[in-house]
Amino acid sequence: MGNLKYSYQTNMWGLKVQYPQLTNWDEWYKGDFSNAVYYLDWDQIIKYHIGAGFTGIELMFHMEPYIRQFFGEAKKFTEFVKKRGIEEVTGTFAIAFNSQDKSKFNEALQPLDAIADFTKELGGHRINIMPCGGYYGLGPLDKEQIQNAAHFMNEFGKRCAEKDIIPCVHTEFWGSINKDELERYIEHIDQKYVGFCLDTAQVSILGFDVVKFYDTYHDFVKYFHLKDTTFPNSPDELRLCAGAEFQDNGDRWFWELGSGAVDFVGLWKLLKKYEYKGWIGLETDGTPDPMATMLLSKYYINHVLHPIYE
Repeated sequence: MGNLKYSYQTNMWGLKVQYPQLTNWDEWYKGDFSNAVYYLDWDQIIKYHIGAGFTGIELMFHMEPYIRQFFGEAKKFTEFVKKRGIEEVTGTFAIAFNSQDKSKFNEALQPLDAIADFTKELGGHRINIMPCGGYYGLGPLDKEQIQNAAHFMNEFGKRCAEKDIIPCVHTEFWGSINKDELERYIEHIDQKYVGFCLDTAQVSILGFDVVKFYDTYHDFVKYFHLKDTTFPNSPDELRLCAGAEFQDNGDRWFWELGSGAVDFVGLWKLLKKYEYKGWIGLETDGTPDPMATMLLSKYYINHVLHPIYE
């Protein structure tokens, strides 16, 4: 679709996958009358991506053992999805646990080096990374911890550059790099080696105006996670509690594009103004029906956003 290409993060489906490809579907339909059978194999899931118009795929860090179990090598997974119409594995997602602690630098680096190798083997060029960990039990971070976390990301970025990969900071509304820490953290980031993944819902929940944020940091933003929210500028007592992303009363933090408070139209006007080109990811956290959220969001992209920036 012109200047923009769309990827989908399979974080809602990855742990349900049991097979690379099922060859006898009748065996499953005879005893299972739910929709579970539709989410059992990668062959089927990739067809959903292509059918909905997503030609990229993004993987969570916890999918690596499944990928290796089913395909043996990560590059064989990439070969598998490309045969079905995927253009690129656009990247992976990881968490930089303990990166605020200088004494644990090497300990924190080890799993990220592994995910960088996995990403390179997949042919991906970005890793979206949540800094440090959750706010509950860790925050608020002091000035030195924020600087340490940024330094860690810069050093990891230099290592990634050798693999033609850019790590992109991905904030979470419940993360230790939170509303009061984010811009101070960004000040210490070396943008030669590190980018930013703008998750439209997460940033909105933190209390930032997504359009103003992108206007300020457009050169820094190298990727997106699109999702909507009905909880903009959420209060601390909701955002920073234990298990904040999962509400006991069943409320959803994240919704289909166009169903919440995020100004996607304003954002798309800025994408056009600043001539953003390349991949944009859709993420469907917390939905009871990933397929419905994928399709409804893509409809909104096609019919509302695409005409703004063709």
